[in-house]
Amino acid sequence: MDTREILTRFKGGTLRREHAVALLAGTSPAVAPPVVALPVVALPAADREPLPAPAPAPVPGAGNGTGAGMPCAVVGIQGRFPQAGDLEAFWRNGLQGRTAEAALPGGRRSACAGWRGHFLDGVEEFDPDLFGLGAREAAGLDLRERLLAQSAWQTLESAGYAGARLERLTAPDGTARSVGVYAALGPAGGALPGTGHRHTAPPASRPGPAARLSRLLDLRGPSLSVDSGDSSFLTALHLALGGLRAGECAAALVGAVELRLHPACQRPGAGEGVAAVLLKPLAAARADGDRVHAVIRSSAVGHPGRAAPGPQHGRLVGRALAAAGLRPPGTGPQHPDTGPQGPDPGAQLEVPDAGLEAVGVALEESSRTVAALVGDAGAVTGAAALVRAVGQLRHAVLLAGPDRPAPAAWEPARRDDGTVLPRRALVSVPGPAAPAGPTDAVDAVGPADAVDAADAADGVEDTDGTDGTDGTDGADGAEGVGVVLVVEEAPAVPRAPARTGPPPGTRPAELVLLSAATPAHLAATAGRLAARLSDDDGGGRDGGPAGPDLAAVAHELRLGRAVLRCRLAVTVRTVAELADALAGFAAHPGPGRGPAGVRSADLRTAAGPPLIEGLEETRAYVAALWQGGRLEQLTRLWLAGVDVCAVLPAHPGPAAVELPATVLRPRPLEPGPGTDGAPQ
Repeated sequence: MDTREILTRFKGGTLRREHAVALLAGTSPAVAPPVVALPVVALPAADREPLPAPAPAPVPGAGNGTGAGMPCAVVGIQGRFPQAGDLEAFWRNGLQGRTAEAALPGGRRSACAGWRGHFLDGVEEFDPDLFGLGAREAAGLDLRERLLAQSAWQTLESAGYAGARLERLTAPDGTARSVGVYAALGPAGGALPGTGHRHTAPPASRPGPAARLSRLLDLRGPSLSVDSGDSSFLTALHLALGGLRAGECAAALVGAVELRLHPACQRPGAGEGVAAVLLKPLAAARADGDRVHAVIRSSAVGHPGRAAPGPQHGRLVGRALAAAGLRPPGTGPQHPDTGPQGPDPGAQLEVPDAGLEAVGVALEESSRTVAALVGDAGAVTGAAALVRAVGQLRHAVLLAGPDRPAPAAWEPARRDDGTVLPRRALVSVPGPAAPAGPTDAVDAVGPADAVDAADAADGVEDTDGTDGTDGTDGADGAEGVGVVLVVEEAPAVPRAPARTGPPPGTRPAELVLLSAATPAHLAATAGRLAARLSDDDGGGRDGGPAGPDLAAVAHELRLGRAVLRCRLAVTVRTVAELADALAGFAAHPGPGRGPAGVRSADLRTAAGPPLIEGLEETRAYVAALWQGGRLEQLTRLWLAGVDVCAVLPAHPGPAAVELPATVLRPRPLEPGPGTDGAPQ
C-alpha cells in the first residue's frame, strides 16, 4: 500500500486515523482493518457519550520484531571459549587465525572414537567459596549454571558493578540491585566426566537457570531463560534491550553457556563456551562514567514460519538498520516487510555491500565467522559472534574470516561531505545451518542405540527419560529463529589532560581496600593486581607513559567490588608503592600487619557483622571520617567488619579504570545426592 492509497482510504472513511498514521510511519501491519460503515442512529443529547480520543500512534519499532529506541551500552563483557580461558586469549586466537579444534578432553564419554570438536577444559570445576556456597548447595547447581555463575560474577566485576554501585542500580520504584537476568543455556542432558551419574534435566517445578542465577547474585530485575536454538543468546539480548527500554531494570545481565557432555550431543565440529555481557542505557552509562566497550543500536528477531528461511536474514537486516535509524542508499522509505500490496512473507530486502558501507557497516559476525574458534556452539554461538565483533570495534582491526584472508586495519567510512561515520557491525545468527552429518557410530546403530550403549558401558542408568539427547534433533522451528544486531563502536571519550601532580613526597595518601572470599583468594587477587599495576605503571618507575591514576584505582576497588569476609587495607601515595605492597602481601600472606604496611583480617569465623553496622548513625560517622581524611580509623573499621564503602558516591569522577577480576579457585565437585546427579 503506497502513500497515495493510504491517504485515499483515509479520506474515504475506510481507514482510521491511527492506522493511517502508523502505515505512513512504517510501524504497523501494512493492511489495516477496514472501517465497517454502520447506520447512524441519532441519540438525544443527554444520551450521547463523548467521542473517545484517537488512539496514539504506535511507538516506532514497537510490535514489528525490532529492538528500537534508545541505544544501550555494553559496559561489561567476559567469557571462556575453547583454548581461550579469557577474552584476551580469544582475541589473540582470532588475530592469529588459530583454530580451536581438538580431541575430546580426557574423562569424557563418546559414542565414536577419534572425532574432534571445540571443548572447554575443566567444566566439572567450580569455585563455591566465591559465592558463599557449601558443598551441597554447590552440587544443586548443574554444570551449565556453575559456569554461567562464574562468568556472570566476572562480568559484574569487570563493569565495576559487583559492590556499592550495584546497590545503587535502582528501578523506577526505587528497588535496589535492579538488574535483569536473561540466560541462554543449551540442553541439560549429559553426564559428569569420570562419574557414573547422569546430570539430568531439572524437574519442571525447579526454577529456571535465570531465576537461580538471580537468586545466587541477589539481582532483582526480570529473570528469563531463553531457548531458541543457536540464536538463544541473541534472542535473550533482544529481550534484555526491551526490558531496559521499558524501564523494567536499570541494567541487564545476558549470558549463555553450551556444553557437549553426553555422546548424543557430540558430533564432529560441535563446540562449547560460556560468556556474559552487562548492558545499560548508553545515556546512563556515559553519565555514570562507565567503560563502554560497544553500543547496541538495535536488534531484530523473527521466525520464517512455514516459508523458506532464505529471505528471512535480509528482512531482519533491513528491520535492524531501520530501527537504528540507518537507511542504506537504494532501500527506499518503505518498511522492509511492506510492498505496494501489503506484507510479502517471501520478500527479501537485500542490502548491497555498498549500501552497508555507506552507513558505516563493514563487518558481519555470525556462526560462519566464529566456526574456527568455537565450532557449532549452540546457545553460545551468538555470544562468540558478539565478543568477536566488539573486539574488532575496540581495536579498529578487521579479523580474517571466510571473506577476508588476513587481518586489516579498519578505516572508518566517510560521508560525501567528509564526516567520519562510527564503525558499525552486524551480529547475526540468521537461521538453521546445514545439519551436520551423523557420526559413524550413530550412523551405524542409530542415535538412541548409541546413547544407550555409551550409558551401559559407563554404568549409567537413564533416569530422565530423554535418552540423553540434547533435544535439538528434529526440534521443529527452534533453529529457524533469526536475530540481527546493529553494533557500533563506543563513543569517543575526551582524553584527560596529562597529570602534573605534586612531587611524590607531597602527594595525598589513598586508602586502598581489597576483599575476597578466603585468604587464598585474597592473596592470589592481590598478586594479580600487583602484576597488572606493575605492567601499566611505566611512568611511576622509569619515566615511561603515565599509568593508571592511584585515586581511580582506589575508587574502583572500593565501589566496584563486592565486600567479602577476608579483607586487606593499605595506605599508599603512588601506584608503584601499591604494586610493591600487594606483591609483598601475595608472597607472604597472613592476618595482621604484613610487609609495606599492609594489614589484613579473616572475618569468616566472626559471630556476625558489628553491632554498629547498618545504623544511620554509623553511616553518618563513616561519612565524616572520609570527609576528614581519617584513614587510620577507616582502616580499623574495615578490618573489624564494617562496610566503610557504602557511604561513598558511586561515581566520584571520570571513567573508571579497568582492573583484573578476582582470581577464581575452582575445584572438581561431585554431583548432588542421588543416583542420577539431579538436585534433591
